[in-house]
Amino acid sequence: MNGRNEDLARLSDLIGLIYEGATDPARWTRDILPAVLEYIDAPACILFTPANTPQNGGYFFLHGIPQEQVDLYMTRYLQEDVWAAATIAKGLVYEGNVILGQELVPRAQLLESRFYQECLSRDENMAQLMTSIVFGLESASAVPTACSFFRGLHHPEFNEDDRARLRLVLPHLSRSLGVMQRLRSAELTVATTLAALDQLPSPVLLLDQSGAVAHANGPAQRLLEEGDGLRLRKLAHTPGLGNLVAEDEEAGRAILEAINATLSRDPYDTPHFSSCVAVPRAAGGAGYAMQFSALGDHNEFGGSTGSYAAIVFIADGAQQLQIDPALLQSAYGLTPAEARVAVVLVESGTVEQVAQTLGTSPNTVRTQIKQIYAKLGVDTRARFVKLMLGLAARRA
Repeated sequence: MNGRNEDLARLSDLIGLIYEGATDPARWTRDILPAVLEYIDAPACILFTPANTPQNGGYFFLHGIPQEQVDLYMTRYLQEDVWAAATIAKGLVYEGNVILGQELVPRAQLLESRFYQECLSRDENMAQLMTSIVFGLESASAVPTACSFFRGLHHPEFNEDDRARLRLVLPHLSRSLGVMQRLRSAELTVATTLAALDQLPSPVLLLDQSGAVAHANGPAQRLLEEGDGLRLRKLAHTPGLGNLVAEDEEAGRAILEAINATLSRDPYDTPHFSSCVAVPRAAGGAGYAMQFSALGDHNEFGGSTGSYAAIVFIADGAQQLQIDPALLQSAYGLTPAEARVAVVLVESGTVEQVAQTLGTSPNTVRTQIKQIYAKLGVDTRARFVKLMLGLAARRA
């Protein structure tokens, strides 16, 4: 029993550290990845955005891997990566997935490959892989992101216990990185002041440790003042702006559950960052989608220590994109079914959500997305969204 309690305490400490990276990217390389590596028991790790370089909004956080090794990989061996090729070919690039290297390429085949012999073999700790998809190709929450762990031939093989441990950490990685990506400004810095939050176009709330709203940026204030489905209830003799209230009873319960789960940082039952709480408008029409995440105990938003414990992003459905399916069919040759998937994909977080909305299977949606990407001439979620933004009109 003591062993389990010690493991839970260790995991809880790690999760708390992970949330520090949401507003302080320097912590990933300096503190967070070393702690995750210790928990996973691996000597090397890379947390990165495969399709986005640091120059266009991506990042490469390393620990235990020399920068020269990464530079060599990116300039000479990217196309030789048999692990990456197998991951894509097998359709495994979806968020929340954890993959062992031996499931992708047999050990003998890897060791015979040019990728291993000329690139990986330069580092004795890079012969085995366990990789996780933090955000997949179809994610609407953030750019595609992977977190990969490596061991050498002299280390034990990654196994199901390792996979289970990484699965516990992955939702918290997604929430912290999701916040970091959502707060990024055009200058690729992280907006971590209250004034910077007011410059963001979408509504953002900061919650205190009790779950009450402690700060609302300008767009959030206007949304709450309208009181169309969401509002604040001010309680006497309490600090902050008030408690977040939904007019719809079921949505109100979902918000309360999401806040409690976010503040507790449950190591065993935390949803992925892309999971949203849907809130209908009181007047009908498109509602709101809310994403919740904890913040680190020492976040950068100011105030007294721990005064801001969580952050909430609100997507206003009335301001979502309107895309003409007929345009996609005539201009790009999409079938009616593919056009419907493309439209829903822009506004949905995952393949599963698209499938649920359209009443079809996730496998069918994945196949259609591949066909859509091919016809549109894009190869990543980021490029797809950029193209759709150019075709879209805002609906008021």
